[in-house]
Amino acid sequence: MRAWLAGCVAGAAVLASVGGASAEALPDWASGWSGRATLYGWLPVINGAQEGPDGEPLVDLDTNDVLSRLDTVLMTDFELRKDRWGLLLDAVYVDLSNDANWVQDRIRTSTNTRIGMYTLAATYRAYENTSSFADVYAGGRYFDTGLDFGIATDRRGREVSADLSWSDPIVGLRGGMSFGENWSLRGFADVGGFDGSDDLSWQVYGGGAYAFNRHWEAAFGYRYLSILYQASDRVKLDLTVQGPLVGISYLF
Repeated sequence: MRAWLAGCVAGAAVLASVGGASAEALPDWASGWSGRATLYGWLPVINGAQEGPDGEPLVDLDTNDVLSRLDTVLMTDFELRKDRWGLLLDAVYVDLSNDANWVQDRIRTSTNTRIGMYTLAATYRAYENTSSFADVYAGGRYFDTGLDFGIATDRRGREVSADLSWSDPIVGLRGGMSFGENWSLRGFADVGGFDGSDDLSWQVYGGGAYAFNRHWEAAFGYRYLSILYQASDRVKLDLTVQGPLVGISYLF
């Protein structure tokens, strides 16, 4: 939790420094571009299994587990748009660890879970009016996941490790609708991999946003992510990650 808060403070400072540049100072090539930089926190429940050659470690973490086991976290979203076309970048990296002692400290266990998800996509504004918009987007998503589990006694120990990395093409839809001057609704959904038995990922998000002024905005909602990937008969990942999300955005 401390790492997540420190990241938020550092990110807000960077965004604030960016906000000091006026639009008049931008070079000619940048005219007409708009964008959004977001730093957010996702507080999920993580369930599923990751199977490797040595067995199938299970992942079963509620929100309190995730917060108490955080070692490193990065969650950020960046968007650029000019006319109807845009570019979207989303990065999620979470590293969790936990050590425990059992039976009067005679049995020691250690668990480390790593989830990295990086998305790059081009967007096209298919519909827009004064209060709502709808975009289609397509691109690629790279996954980097790992799970390590160890158990040891005074005389012997055993470790199980499963690591998977792969990339998928994705397609998606997103949209929004504003209410008055400050409030709006946002949502997106996308799917990647396109192989229901061996490689399929999909996610949905729905939530709201409140604009403090023309540059700063707070977002809140719920995000659900499903990941299924099988590299071979003995190497497989099947995870769901879902939970509330809050963030702060700088618009330029």
